[in-house]
Amino acid sequence: MHLTVMSLSAAVANGAAAYRYDTIQPVARLRFCGLRRKAHRLHSPRYSRHLVAARRSVVVAATAGNGAAASGTFDYDLVIIGAGVGGHGAALHAVEKGLKTAIIEGDVVGGTCVNRGCVPSKALLAVSGRMRELQDEHHMKSLGLQVSSPGYDRQVVADHANNLASKIRSNLTNSMKALGVDILTGIGTIVGKQKVRYGKVGFPDNEITARNIIIATGSVPFVPKGIEIDGKTVFTSDHALKLESVPEWIAIVGSGYIGLEFSDVYTALGSEVTFVEALDQLMPGFDPEIAKLAQRILISPRKIDYHTGVFASKITPAKDGKPVLIELIDAKTKEHKETLEVDAALIATGRAPFTKGLGLENINVVTQQGFVPVDERMQVMDATGNVVC
Repeated sequence: MHLTVMSLSAAVANGAAAYRYDTIQPVARLRFCGLRRKAHRLHSPRYSRHLVAARRSVVVAATAGNGAAASGTFDYDLVIIGAGVGGHGAALHAVEKGLKTAIIEGDVVGGTCVNRGCVPSKALLAVSGRMRELQDEHHMKSLGLQVSSPGYDRQVVADHANNLASKIRSNLTNSMKALGVDILTGIGTIVGKQKVRYGKVGFPDNEITARNIIIATGSVPFVPKGIEIDGKTVFTSDHALKLESVPEWIAIVGSGYIGLEFSDVYTALGSEVTFVEALDQLMPGFDPEIAKLAQRILISPRKIDYHTGVFASKITPAKDGKPVLIELIDAKTKEHKETLEVDAALIATGRAPFTKGLGLENINVVTQQGFVPVDERMQVMDATGNVVC
């Protein structure tokens, strides 16, 4: 059988039903679930009543059969590695088109967005918004309300975010089970062009075969060299969303949307925030007008100061009663500028592809700084620059 790497629409083109979003757009490609440095001119899948459209996935595929069920040659028509939003959407759409489908998840269903990203962060932002409203004495009086010393219960706030994530995670899991998607728990490793092993880390003792494989493993927080993460006083957004503490003074390294969101949460709950940004201005990746508006509304009126044009070359967690130490160097000259002493540091320096341990070397694929090399159709390219086949 000829083996190739293709979008799922092409993977079932030989079958009775073409793999298309029939009422949405001509052909929708499943994309690599991670960060991409170059955007290709592809239509973005939309949401429909029965389908969460699959986004940012890579497909390792063989020419498909009729799509009704996996033949005796393969265990599945489709195996998806990663049960985040992209993998979940791909699974629902695959089943809708008659493919026998399995999804492998090494942690919990929902991936970053549901468990460590947009869902819990927006839950915390909702709390911070209510807190600011209660703290606005003039606004409360205009409504005829009297509020004295509004406070909060940190654990209950944290539980609120976690419970919301848990509810959505349960809904995603149930939706796949109801449609017959097999949810396999463990770390997925590609051992051949149509073979995947899964199981505990270091012991992937279960092996399955599939006509098609989708890589939808997403991304993880990027931590620059010189920064020591302890998960308590120096941490990433993954840890921060648990809200295990509200430090009096926290440094946020990086002023993108992640750092900005957490500055809103922490200042609403009483923290002082210091941004550390390597470029010459805060929010360098934002549209200038949006950055200006955010500066005026979300930064200037609050207990926030910032250092721009400096790198955090070394960050040491708090220990034995000593504070977190952040050594700052000039971003251009690399000369030492100063050392900050704070209660905690949130590292919000972006995200990186989560491709380590996937076994891509077994199909002669070499990642580029963690990115899976693909062509304009999101077909995986091997070390020779050819589509995997």
